[in-house]
Amino acid sequence: MTVLQEILEWSQGRPAWQRDALRRLVLNGELFDDDIRALTEVCKSAHGLAEEQEIAHFAKEHVSDTTAGAAPVSLVSIFHHRGVNALAEDQTLKFAPGLTVVYGDNGAGKTGYIRILKGACRARGQEKILGNVVSGTAPLAPVVAIKYKIGAEPEPREWTGTGEDEFVSRVSVFDTQCASVYLTEKTDVAFRPFGLDLFDKLVKACKAVRAELESEQRALASNALTAVQAQVPEGTAIAKFLTNISSLTKLDAVEALARLSPEDEARLALLEKSLLDLQANDPEKLIRQLTLRAGRVQTLARHLKEVEAALSVEAVAAVFDARTEGRRKSEEAKRLREATFPEGVLPGTGTDPWIALWEAARQFSQELAYPDKAYPVVKDGAHCVLCQQDLDHAASHRLSQFEAFVASTTERELRQIREKFARLRKGFTDLRTTTEAVDEALKEIRIEHEAVADAIAAALSANENRRRTVTAAIAEDKDLAPECPALVSASRDAEALAGEIEARIKMLRTSATDETRKRMTTEVQELRARKILAAHQQTVLDDIERRKKYAAYGLCIDETKTQVITQKSTAVTKAVVSQKLKQSFKDELVNLSFGHVEVELKELGGADGVFYHKLALTRAPGVDLPKVVSEGEQRCLSIAAFFAELSTADDLSGIVFDDPVSSLDYQWRQGVARRLVLEANTRQVIVFTHDVVFLLLLKQFAEELGVDQFDQHVRFLSKGAGVCAEELPWVALPVKKKIGYLKSGWQAADKLSRDGHQDAYEKDAKYLYGLLREAWERALEEVLLGGVVERYRPSVQTQQVSQIADITPEDCKTVEAAMTKCSKWLPGHDQAAAARAPVPGPAELKADIEALENWVTAIRKRRKKPIETASA
Repeated sequence: MTVLQEILEWSQGRPAWQRDALRRLVLNGELFDDDIRALTEVCKSAHGLAEEQEIAHFAKEHVSDTTAGAAPVSLVSIFHHRGVNALAEDQTLKFAPGLTVVYGDNGAGKTGYIRILKGACRARGQEKILGNVVSGTAPLAPVVAIKYKIGAEPEPREWTGTGEDEFVSRVSVFDTQCASVYLTEKTDVAFRPFGLDLFDKLVKACKAVRAELESEQRALASNALTAVQAQVPEGTAIAKFLTNISSLTKLDAVEALARLSPEDEARLALLEKSLLDLQANDPEKLIRQLTLRAGRVQTLARHLKEVEAALSVEAVAAVFDARTEGRRKSEEAKRLREATFPEGVLPGTGTDPWIALWEAARQFSQELAYPDKAYPVVKDGAHCVLCQQDLDHAASHRLSQFEAFVASTTERELRQIREKFARLRKGFTDLRTTTEAVDEALKEIRIEHEAVADAIAAALSANENRRRTVTAAIAEDKDLAPECPALVSASRDAEALAGEIEARIKMLRTSATDETRKRMTTEVQELRARKILAAHQQTVLDDIERRKKYAAYGLCIDETKTQVITQKSTAVTKAVVSQKLKQSFKDELVNLSFGHVEVELKELGGADGVFYHKLALTRAPGVDLPKVVSEGEQRCLSIAAFFAELSTADDLSGIVFDDPVSSLDYQWRQGVARRLVLEANTRQVIVFTHDVVFLLLLKQFAEELGVDQFDQHVRFLSKGAGVCAEELPWVALPVKKKIGYLKSGWQAADKLSRDGHQDAYEKDAKYLYGLLREAWERALEEVLLGGVVERYRPSVQTQQVSQIADITPEDCKTVEAAMTKCSKWLPGHDQAAAARAPVPGPAELKADIEALENWVTAIRKRRKKPIETASA
């Protein structure tokens, strides 16, 4: 099972957002701000904090079967325009694909170029790039560029000095800081098989998502309940309830506690009044006062009931129905009169005034004129009670008709309905909605119950308007207008108030003990607390929702914990990397011939998705390694650890070494030089050094192992440090290149002579004779002695001894004569004034240089002939 397949199987049990994160990492290699925001929303949606998100999980189709590494990255050049340390402006340091050796003395500018590389490449620690702080002017901002190639690309790419570049960052830098990290700190494996880096990238994503979640959670940290709790009486059930509120509190429980019935409200008002009553100096007097007040309120309640009854919908309907019925009966009576009374009667006969007259005559007859006789009396010589004349037959008949009319059902009903209407109308016209007693009662009520008094007064005012509207409609014989004010009832308020006063009287009579007062106080506090809760119910409900969200964010944040990821990373790293890493480290120590101290790479466990290792003494693991081994041995161990780490990757991108032997014991130079050249067989290796011996060892092994080697020389000149040239320093040049250097120097001197600058020519000529002497010394080692013994090299090449068998006395005389002549012009060799000779001219100087070249050519030619003959 590959690493990715194992991660895929493991991911099935991870939260949805982590599975999505793994998919994004496999597809894109890294996560951006938009990815983090999207993953945060996915995490939140799983806990109800965001809308449901579309999720694509890490799946089989994202696991590739290929395990081939990416094309290696190699550096082409560094261009320094300005702004880095004291480096000269517009310098280009070039690199070759194989081995590049950059030589420079201390202070020549190598560190400036290394700092540029560390800012772009993989390094254990970056360094801040300073400008030329000793120039006396404000340092300029750095302007640099690094050109590099990926694989066999024909054209290089460029990093322009800002931001990260995923390709150039695959080049690794080893320097002094890197060496100390390997020795003194636990280090992770920076190069890991494809897929294993997903763990620490996932940990990084967890931290980024966690930061987003914690920021949002902090916005929910304020507790709005504090202000509510400050108002709630201590010790009440509501106070305890608010203290124990959590994200699990049910909203129904809050609503139930905050719901006060009208009975609860009345009970609270009663208890509050009663507690005040119990504080009175003379309870008996208060009882008498309350009794009188209760009576007045009850009287008011009865008055209100009477008004409400008189103005009720039914009462209003009744009066208008009576008027309508009267109108109908009046029409019936009219028709009856017309049918009953003969023609010729006086106009208006049978009308209401006439009936009134008739009834008055009836009363006079029955009470005075003819007591105990039925009216009208028309027999036995009776007289008319109105005109008091004798009644003839016609008059008696007419009076009998009149009585029959008046006694008829229609007339009787008409009289009754008129009497009813008059009575009902009187009920409205004579009604007094307010009285002096009512006003006094309201004033008394207003002292303690202003709201109740206002409600009763408003009701009375509205009902008075209703009465007037009804009365006006009756008086004007109109129908009741639709906008007639509705009846407002206030009698229940008065009755409730009377009941409350009576309850207070009862409480005063029965609640004199301290225990009773304590119970009342407790009940009041509980009811007050519930009322406060009711007033702030929405605040409490909102706070519960806030707590639910806060708790949900906590669940989200729990999903960002990295322990499980680290555990899996540790397990996979142990299985895939650790054994190979430890074995590679052992192999590297063998390559460096380091075996006198037993050192091993030990596992230190994981953290944040990364598994760590550390160098330790095998026989004394608790002792710090730097306290036991020398500086040179420390550097040797660090290089071995560096190469071991490289072995865990499929990436063959370039590596850069900054003075790998700066503190190295001399016995480790050769082993390190050989190891670096061997590595240049498979990848680009760039070595910065100031050690001439190490430089020559690199060149020696490059020649022996057939590795292409490219030279760069960094110097400090008048225009600044880091001036680049494609050459080695004079001391490291072989004799052939020294001769070339001398020829170039002669051309410059010859020009000075031809231009008439004799003093300048003589100065350069003396300098060139000094170099010519050094070139003869190099020719003696390299050519005449065949490299058997060379300066700066600790070994003796015994296999070359056979070559020196052909040395002749003439060879020795030639060397001695040439060096004697050259020594004559060396600085410090003073000559007697009389013996002073002129400095050789350009032609002679040229001939002396060519003499060295011809001597070297002749010896090499004669030593090649026997070999060629033998070959033939």
